[in-house]
Amino acid sequence: QQQQPRQQQHQQQQQQQQNQQDEQALAARQAADDQESAGKGVISLLQEFVQCSRQFHAPQHRAILQWTYDNRMADFTTLEFRGTVAFVLDGVPHHVAGEWYPSKKQAQRDTAERALAFFVGKWGEQLLLEQDGGPSRPSPPREQTSEMQILESFCGSYSPCAGVAPQWSHSCEDGECRAIVEITMLGVPHKFSGDAKTTEQEATRDTARRVLWYLQCPGFEAEFSPDPRAPAVNSKEIPAPPTNWASGGAEGSAQQIAERKTALMRVQNKLQQAFAKQLRPGQSVWEWTYETDEEDKAWPPLCRATVKIPVASQTFTGPWARGQRDAQIDACGIVSEFLSAGNGGESQIRA
Repeated sequence: QQQQPRQQQHQQQQQQQQNQQDEQALAARQAADDQESAGKGVISLLQEFVQCSRQFHAPQHRAILQWTYDNRMADFTTLEFRGTVAFVLDGVPHHVAGEWYPSKKQAQRDTAERALAFFVGKWGEQLLLEQDGGPSRPSPPREQTSEMQILESFCGSYSPCAGVAPQWSHSCEDGECRAIVEITMLGVPHKFSGDAKTTEQEATRDTARRVLWYLQCPGFEAEFSPDPRAPAVNSKEIPAPPTNWASGGAEGSAQQIAERKTALMRVQNKLQQAFAKQLRPGQSVWEWTYETDEEDKAWPPLCRATVKIPVASQTFTGPWARGQRDAQIDACGIVSEFLSAGNGGESQIRA
């Protein structure tokens, strides 16, 4: 008689635990749904803003907002994403990048929120302030004839720039140079690029003129006009910005280091998947050996890596490189090309 109440009590406790788990699962699903709805809401608002602001009709079947994602390894196990959205605003292509997040949906929402916060919030308030009789845009000094000097003077006195001087960089390839300038406006860093020119001086002048027109500096308001036949307006895809445009120097270096650290892991995983049926339990998929140049006195010394893949009956030797790590990564690249050519699995072994 005493055992029956205990069983009932145990059953009641189990039922209560099950109810709590069901409630937690329901709350988690609702939170996920709310987060997804909020993300869709802010993305829809950004799309409506761009559609209302455009001067030219976009081609049919072209997305108003075009999304791309970068990824990086935050550590050896955590993958992060950063969303970039491209759109044409008043005939000018824009790219906006957000912060790093553990999921693409979070990264996408963050980027959309940042774009709205700047263009609708901060920049919209600045335009209203100027229309209501606030500080006007400064006119360039007459004694300065260089567009680069005019831009520096303009940023020094234009309130949204907060006196921060423009930062210039150049990239030259195949006899053509392109100038990129970074300007901070309303606390947000902006990067502008002009056309490719034959010299750095010409490239700098071209980019400076474009930025002065974009900011509507007095005297440069009619310097350019949006071209309805430009690829950014007519093509299905908005032209991509320069590589690593959204990464600072330190971040770009950190990203390269992280990618190099994970290169070996990615190739090793591919090998294990390709030859899973041939590998014995506990067998290593590859074996590494190294040789150094004894006559080289620099540090790290010249090194060449050789990797043997017993299950594939293949041996690969990489080029000479500075240090064992770089030599190993170079040899890994050869293995990766071998796998990409379809040389993996049973078909390769039988051949």
